[in-house]
Amino acid sequence: MVTTTVMPMPCANWKDGGSVCFREGTLVCKGCKLVLYCSRHCQIKHWREHKKECKSPLGKTTWLPAWDRERRAPAWSHGEAATNLHNPFGPNKHFWGNTPAMDVLQLLRNEGPAYDKDITVLFAASGDVRNAVQTIRNLPPDFEHQVKMTINDKDFDITAKNAVILLLALSSLEEGYNQTDFEILAETLIHVWYSATITKDTLSELQSRVKPLISDVCERAVDKQPNILIRKTWTFKSGSSLLLVLKKEDWARVMEFFDIPEDLTLEKSRQLRHAITLAPEREDYRDRWYFKDASPSMRVAKQRYREDGLLLPFGHPRIGFDYPNPTLFQTVFQTISSWPLDDKADPLGGWPLDEVRATSSRIPQDIYGKLFSYLRGVFSAFLRRIATRKIHFELFNLDAKELIQHLVVEEGVYDRIEASNISDTCWLGTRETLRCLSPLLKTPADNPHATLITVYLNAVMETAKSSDAEGEELDVARTLEYMTNIQDINIIRNPQGAEMYRVWDARGFTYDVDKLFSKYMAVQHFEDIERDLHVTMKEQNTIGDAWPTALKLRPGQEGAQEEFDDALASSYTGVERYVEWKRAV
Repeated sequence: MVTTTVMPMPCANWKDGGSVCFREGTLVCKGCKLVLYCSRHCQIKHWREHKKECKSPLGKTTWLPAWDRERRAPAWSHGEAATNLHNPFGPNKHFWGNTPAMDVLQLLRNEGPAYDKDITVLFAASGDVRNAVQTIRNLPPDFEHQVKMTINDKDFDITAKNAVILLLALSSLEEGYNQTDFEILAETLIHVWYSATITKDTLSELQSRVKPLISDVCERAVDKQPNILIRKTWTFKSGSSLLLVLKKEDWARVMEFFDIPEDLTLEKSRQLRHAITLAPEREDYRDRWYFKDASPSMRVAKQRYREDGLLLPFGHPRIGFDYPNPTLFQTVFQTISSWPLDDKADPLGGWPLDEVRATSSRIPQDIYGKLFSYLRGVFSAFLRRIATRKIHFELFNLDAKELIQHLVVEEGVYDRIEASNISDTCWLGTRETLRCLSPLLKTPADNPHATLITVYLNAVMETAKSSDAEGEELDVARTLEYMTNIQDINIIRNPQGAEMYRVWDARGFTYDVDKLFSKYMAVQHFEDIERDLHVTMKEQNTIGDAWPTALKLRPGQEGAQEEFDDALASSYTGVERYVEWKRAV
C-alpha cells in the first residue's frame, strides 16, 4: 500500500480503503481548524468522512462532561476509585516520559564553549531516552570530543525498547549519512516510539536492521550459563557505538520486539488498546481531562489519538499503518493480553510544552500535528549529531541501587547524573538516591560543574496534603483570575460539576511552591543529608529550570492566559521540582 509523506502536509481528502489525494494541503477547515485541503473541491468531496469529527460534540464550546450534564456524581466520588481521584487504569508501563525532556549538559552555560574534554553522563533511571536525545541534539556544533551516555532502567521492557530505538537509528546511518534522509528516518523513530501500529516498511526496517544484531548475540550465547550477564558492543562507521548488557535469558526476550505474534491481528490489537484507552468505565475520567483542554479542537484531536494511536497530523492519511507495533504489544508480562500503558499516558507528557506550542504550523489547533513536527526536527538533529560525533551509548537493566557494583568504574567519573524521580519518597527517597549515586559524580576538583539532578513529582502535593494543609494552600482567588469564564452559579448548581473539578485540578499552578518545597526539605532533613553524604544542593540551578512546568507569567500579563490554558490542558501539575546537587569534596 502506498503511503504519503508527512511534510509538506498532504490534503486530508482520503478514505480508508478508497482514494487518496496526494496534493499538498493549503486550505484550513474553518469548522474544526484541524485539517488542510488542497482545494474546495476536495473539501466538499471529503465532507461525508470529515463531518463526524468536524461536528463532534467534543468540538463545541458548550460541551460538558456526561456526569455534569446528567447531574450525577462522577465515577471517582464513590467506591474504590474515591481513594485516588487520578487512580491509574491499565498496566502502567512507563514507555513515555512524564516530565519535559531536558538537555542535562547545558555545556555552554556551565563548562563553557572552550571545554576540551570528553563528557560522561549517567541516566540512572532513564525511562525512555528522550533526555539523551535532547542532550545530544543540543551539543554545541563545534564540540568534537567523545560523549559517553550510560542509560539504565530496572524495567527490562524499557531497556529493550531503548536499545531497539538507538540501534535502529545507528544502524540506519551505516549506508552513508550523506545519502540518508534524516527526516524520513526521524519519522520512522517517531512511530516505533509512539504509534500503536506501523507500516510494513517500518516493520521491515526493524526486522532487517536490528533483529539480526540481537539474533547473532543469542546464537553465540546458547552454551552460556543461565543468569550470566552478556555484554555486546556494536561499533558503527560514524565512530559511535552501543554497548548492551543483559542476562542471557533476556537477550532472547529482546527478539520478541521484532515479530508480531501470529494471533495478534490488526483488529485484535485495536480491541486490546481500546479496552484501556476507551474503557466505558473510564468515561468520567476522560471527560474530566477533556474539560481542561485549551480548546474544543484539542479535545477532538486527543480523542482521535485515543481511537487510532497514531502520532500523525490529524488529517494525514492513516493508510498503510496495518501492523501492530511489536515494541509495544509484546511487553506486558511477556504476553499480548493488554495495551501496556495506562489510559492517561500521552506522548505530549515527555516534551517541553512551550517548544511544542512554538512549532510553526498551518493548523495550530492540531496539537499532535505540532508534536509530530517538533519531534521530527528534534530527532533529525539528533541523527545528524550521532552521524558525525563519537557518541558511546551503554545500556543496562539494573536497579539504580546496584549501579555502582556493576558499572565497573572508579568513583567520580560522571559529569552529569540524572536520577529521574527515584528521589521521591515513594521510591528510594533523597538520602538513598544520593547515597547510591553521588559517589559516581566527579568531584569539584575534577569538574566544578559536575551535577546530579533529582526530580520530585510528588513532594509539593504531599506537603500540601499533610496536616490538612491543602485547603490552606489553595489560592482559589488567583485560580479564578485565570478562569474568567466561570460563573459562581455553575458551581452552586452542581458542587460536583466539571467547573469545580477544573478549579481543583488547577490548584498546583497557583500554589506557593517554594514555601511548600521548603517545608518538604525540612521534613526530609536535607541539611542532614548534605552533611552526612558530603553533597551540596545548588542555590540556583544551572542545568534546568527548578520549576519547569510552573507558570512564568502573572494574570494580566501578555500571554499569561494562553500559558495557563496550555498548562492546565497538559498532564503536568505545575509542581514538578528539579533539584541539582554537587559533591562537596
